[in-house]
Amino acid sequence: MEIFDKKSIEEIRALLQNAQKIVITAHLNPDGDALGSSLALYNFFKYGADCKVILPNNIPDTFKWMPGCNEILIYNEENAHFVTEADVIFILDFNTSARVDKMQKILEESAAVKIMIDHHPQPQEGLCKYVFSDPEAAATCELLYLFFDSCKYTINKDSATCLFTGLTTDTGCFQFNCTSQRTFEVASKLAAMPIDRAEIIHHIYDSYSEGRMRLQGYVLSNKMVVFEQYHTAYIALTKAEADKFDYRVGDTEGFVNLPLSIEHVKFSAFFMERDGIIRCSFRSKGDFKVNIIAEKFFNGGGHDNAAGGKSYKPLEEVVNRFVSLLPRITKKIQDK
Repeated sequence: MEIFDKKSIEEIRALLQNAQKIVITAHLNPDGDALGSSLALYNFFKYGADCKVILPNNIPDTFKWMPGCNEILIYNEENAHFVTEADVIFILDFNTSARVDKMQKILEESAAVKIMIDHHPQPQEGLCKYVFSDPEAAATCELLYLFFDSCKYTINKDSATCLFTGLTTDTGCFQFNCTSQRTFEVASKLAAMPIDRAEIIHHIYDSYSEGRMRLQGYVLSNKMVVFEQYHTAYIALTKAEADKFDYRVGDTEGFVNLPLSIEHVKFSAFFMERDGIIRCSFRSKGDFKVNIIAEKFFNGGGHDNAAGGKSYKPLEEVVNRFVSLLPRITKKIQDK
């Protein structure tokens, strides 16, 4: 499958050569792939056109070491004019405008040429002039590397560092099923550049706060519920519980994956109460598709093995509904 067709690439190269104002944006609650792709693009453009990375909300402390991170703008009324005045807007690691929350309206109404590079299924029609989407890709950073390559752009060390970060986080350090031969090929090409892979891994996995580590211990000891008959586990965390451990944005990143380390658990869910919303995360092993569950029951969506959703109902009610669904939604796992 040809993702980056020659005609579109030629048009984009000409467009970018003349662009004066470029905006890069990614989804609400940005993860390593969203930040990696955004900052990789920013570090490529920052010496040329007026380029801004504008995100819907704050980024996790875990990623504040990344090159260019201190230049990120958090969207508000004072910087909204950058979106309206932009010649080109890159939409990275999301494919529906609702994923940028309060930025949705201004993004949709902007007259800028919009370019989407993403790996989630079912991109929103009519949002972007150029849509480069491949749900088979392990990460948006994988696709962005291929975009650079198709454009015959030479990336610098900072861009390569950011791309390798996004590739590492979205593949779970290259252990998830989404990791393909192409993923390893891209990683190999990035590794051949003068990036410090050990330092990247250290920042991602070995630089947690004490509060975050104690929160993880609390969650595993007190909050993980396992249903052996359904090969399922879930964790539900209240705002008050998280705040006891000096919770910071990003501290619960990866918690949903923890129960999958249990031998018989094939399906894991994480529910967190924050800012009046229950945020739901789902992960699975094998061919059990959690994006269908997220979309059908929890106002969300995502990949086959990694998806999310949200609810405005009380945490207890959301969890009770999830538990009541288990006999039906895990039948495929039980039958094996």
